[in-house]
Amino acid sequence: MSKLIPQNGNVIIKPIEEQEQTIGNIVIPDMGKERPEIGEVIDSSDTYNWHTGEFFKTKLTPGQKVLIPKMGSVKISVDGEDYFITKETEILAIYE
Repeated sequence: MSKLIPQNGNVIIKPIEEQEQTIGNIVIPDMGKERPEIGEVIDSSDTYNWHTGEFFKTKLTPGQKVLIPKMGSVKISVDGEDYFITKETEILAIYE
């Protein structure tokens, strides 16, 4: 298995598939709804500040659930698994 290691403030997120809403045996389609992706943090890196020459610790820990926008993150596949890579500043919220 390949190991992804984020660099300079990037976060690796594994998307969480949302369950389809059903009423009885009828599946209600979820078409046309724009909403952020929910994912689980796999790994994150500290951010380097070029002005001060110091690293800022990340506030994210592996296992946290976060909201990321549909646009602005890079989607990749590694070993058949999909992941998003985005900057820590692009994360909309921590999902508790």
